[in-house]
Amino acid sequence: MRKVDVNEQNDQAIGFYRKMGFLESGRSETDGMGKPYPLIHFTYPDSSI
Repeated sequence: MRKVDVNEQNDQAIGFYRKMGFLESGRSETDGMGKPYPLIHFTYPDSSI
């Protein structure tokens, strides 16, 4: 399974990953450094499993 985190305010990236087949799998209120930049977590379903 492939995973990616996208800044919640980055509408272009969110649209891109959705178009590529990634599914929203969660959300964080802060980024990896603890800053208040909400992230949306996406995963790509692995059909080989």
